[in-house]
Amino acid sequence: MKEIGRLELIRESLVAVVNEMRANVIRSSYSSIIYEGHDFSCALVMADGRLVAQGDADNPIHIFAVPYSTAEVAKTFAGDIHPGDIFLHNDPYTGGTHLNDVLMLYPVFHEGRLALFTATRCHWGDVGGMTPGSLSGRVTEVYQEGLRIVPTRICERGRMNEAFINLLLDNMRIREERRGDFNTMLGASRKAAEHIGRLFKRFGGHAFLDSIEELIARSERLMRARISDIPDGVYQAEGYLDSNGHSPEPLVGRLKLTVTGDRMIADFTGSSPQTGGPTNVGPAMALNAVASVVKSYLDPQTPVNHGSFNPLQVINPPGSFLNATLPAPCGGMVECRAIMVALMVSALGQALPERLIGDLKGGANHVYMSGPRPSGDGSKAGLFLLYEYPAGGTGATRSNDGNHVVRAFPEGDFNTVQAAEIVEMQCPVRVEHYGIREGSCGDGMFRGGCGMRRDIRILADEASLSVLADHAIIPPFGVAGGHSGALNSFVVLRDGEVIAPSPIAGKVGGFKLQKGDIVRMESAGGGGYGDPLDRDPARVAHDVLLGYVSAEDALKRYGVAFASSGEVDAPATSDARARLRKARLELAINSADADTYDGARRRMEVPRAIADRLGLADGDLMELATATSGSALRGWVRIAEGGENVSLGPTGRAVLGVKAGDTVEVRAARSAT
Repeated sequence: MKEIGRLELIRESLVAVVNEMRANVIRSSYSSIIYEGHDFSCALVMADGRLVAQGDADNPIHIFAVPYSTAEVAKTFAGDIHPGDIFLHNDPYTGGTHLNDVLMLYPVFHEGRLALFTATRCHWGDVGGMTPGSLSGRVTEVYQEGLRIVPTRICERGRMNEAFINLLLDNMRIREERRGDFNTMLGASRKAAEHIGRLFKRFGGHAFLDSIEELIARSERLMRARISDIPDGVYQAEGYLDSNGHSPEPLVGRLKLTVTGDRMIADFTGSSPQTGGPTNVGPAMALNAVASVVKSYLDPQTPVNHGSFNPLQVINPPGSFLNATLPAPCGGMVECRAIMVALMVSALGQALPERLIGDLKGGANHVYMSGPRPSGDGSKAGLFLLYEYPAGGTGATRSNDGNHVVRAFPEGDFNTVQAAEIVEMQCPVRVEHYGIREGSCGDGMFRGGCGMRRDIRILADEASLSVLADHAIIPPFGVAGGHSGALNSFVVLRDGEVIAPSPIAGKVGGFKLQKGDIVRMESAGGGGYGDPLDRDPARVAHDVLLGYVSAEDALKRYGVAFASSGEVDAPATSDARARLRKARLELAINSADADTYDGARRRMEVPRAIADRLGLADGDLMELATATSGSALRGWVRIAEGGENVSLGPTGRAVLGVKAGDTVEVRAARSAT
């Protein structure tokens, strides 16, 4: 018992160091995306890169990739790391996320030997890309996204390489912010190293490191036990990203999840090749996504360290958009990670149906507005750079509705969006509307959360808009028969006219804005869970009362009718639901020898009579859903002149969890609004 108490004390001491790092970054950073948005994370890692500790609020997108980055730094400088050295890194091909996320590693020594690193990864508002903010939906290679920092020593034995730092900062917009955030990371790292030094003295150096090893081993034993409780088997999932930003063709992600004993193997083989647009990601994100879901589902209560990762194996061949190589741009890494998270949720949900959850808004929803900052005398005084990242609705579960406009479990402690007061103080804009997006929830027995609508008016004489988002064409999926949430939408309102700022929805690069333009951001709703016609009418009435859905939508989507008094009309509701159930189209599945694809698109042959009944044309997106399966199976319509049913190959049947002869609901894959 005494040993357990000592281990807990050491573990909590390590977490306390990380939490103080976070507090120091928030208090001293220059960029609002860091001090207001909390787009940063801190961690402690072993000399070989294994994760030791992170804070409760840190972002798994950042932190679960740190071990990969640290291992690359340790390999690059093997035997040549000294007290006073400091390293920078952001290269997506060697463990980074995207170029805006800059990692600082600060080595900590004990008795002359490298023992640990402090790690701080902050989103720098600009790293020199082709558009302000460096994230654009229209790039074609990584060089257009900014400066790529491979493992680099920027301070050697206490002597800072100011020439290299100046080279970086002089090629980034708003240099003073970048330098301020660099100094913030440096200060937080130094203070953390001092605290670790005190922990070495308090617990004894070797005993302290041995205790860390034991904490990692205990986490591994616990995770292996939790995996052992999952039924052995092979679980498959399939999902899509909208596009690469240049072509309307979608990207397909595939996952085969194998559970055997106390091990889990996630195989992403068969996913689309890497693209010439921003929707790619480097090798670190696959384990990142897998570990985030596994930890959240199986062991959400205990602190995170590397032991939780050890039972996990990832197979992810290079050259796909989920493991891209130079020169593929990787600005959309959050979008790529989001599809891997969705695939894990779908596959693991087949094994653990009680944990199934509707899909999320898609990714980061990067929105950048930038232009000359006017001074008081009418001249231009530098550049303003507004970074928005609107949250959306979360997915529903088997017992709860999704939440409105909040961050979900894979995202960490980002805020929903920046406060209007901060935005208007720092930039020549005005926030004219901010609220819940009515009707955006994915319908279900439990509905997904609603997204937001936010309107920002440009007050500067000129500006530009860049957007990098997903789920602007293919909506977030529902589960267990639940329906899709609303699509993300990013448009410009000019003189009463709605303008699409790009031919590819969700992918914008440097669209020219005029004074008085309104940028309207509408974020996606979460996917629903279960049959909408099984939703408690009292819950629907409450949603109508609060403005989440209209009374008209309540009748159309949930079959809930209201009397003139505003109360639920029970007989009319019963009749409406009976009509809606009768209008559904349910068909038996025919077994095909192989799945049919046209490029990335799954093709589903649909008899013409059925397509006409559903209002589907050749090439439209449709889905098959069952109450017992996980996510709906999506595909694009191919009209067949004969037949009565829908054919599925072996992969489609496995993803949907059906066999030949089973009945599924056939429907258009349409957004909630």
